[in-house]
Amino acid sequence: MRRQVSTWRCTLNERLQILKLLEDGKINAEEAERLLEAVSKTGIHDKGARHKIWSSIEGLPKVISAALGNSFSESAEEEFHKYPSKKMIKFKGISGNLEIEGTDDDKIDIRKDGFAKIKELDDAIVIKALSGNVGITVPKKIDLAVAGISGDIEFSNINGELEIESVSGDIVGKNLSGSLSGEIVSGDIDLDYAEVEEIRIKSKSGNVVLRLDTKVEAEIEVETEGGDVTCEFDLIGKKEEDNVLTGIINKPGARIEIKNKHGDVEIRQR
Repeated sequence: MRRQVSTWRCTLNERLQILKLLEDGKINAEEAERLLEAVSKTGIHDKGARHKIWSSIEGLPKVISAALGNSFSESAEEEFHKYPSKKMIKFKGISGNLEIEGTDDDKIDIRKDGFAKIKELDDAIVIKALSGNVGITVPKKIDLAVAGISGDIEFSNINGELEIESVSGDIVGKNLSGSLSGEIVSGDIDLDYAEVEEIRIKSKSGNVVLRLDTKVEAEIEVETEGGDVTCEFDLIGKKEEDNVLTGIINKPGARIEIKNKHGDVEIRQR
């Protein structure tokens, strides 16, 4: 009986939250109907119900998806999954933190404490997380495509191509090698690169710190509208004007482009 009461209360709270979003004009009647149907038909611990909830939330505006995703953050137990090595991890998260660590092991271990769907697709692991935190250990040589709506993202010991889309949350990268393409709406970025092939970052709000090995060879172009640009390297052909900094570190090589609308940009020596 206690579990039934708990589930009923959780469903009631979710329905009230959906109705409040409708009242505030943040979702329309059709979207509200889909969400109410998803949380009402069965308990949220049921696998089919989780699929309906995910499908309903996934199509909503990102800020609303994050708010609804938070309501399920404490509704699932911790789980562990193991997979053989793959070429790529594809992750899409609505609410919760993500941590990915590269190791010398030729396998992939995934820990999650919220609602998430995980499947093998060709030479990739695809993860869709509705809520909760996700921790993943992977072989160091791997490509990552990560899209997060609400939550912090941390990478360490990764050598590969990184694609990042983040709406809200800080991003930290430690001991990285390879390339990175990032589009960030809000949050600080702190990246540490031992070897660089290419880095392209667009950020709307938050500070950006890029730490590079002293022997790196790269052409940089850094721009910020509402912040300061600093660089610890002695740049060849340095040009600095109207919050735009360009130049060459050691000699032409990797291409590094950072555009930050509101926030500082720092290029540091690691």
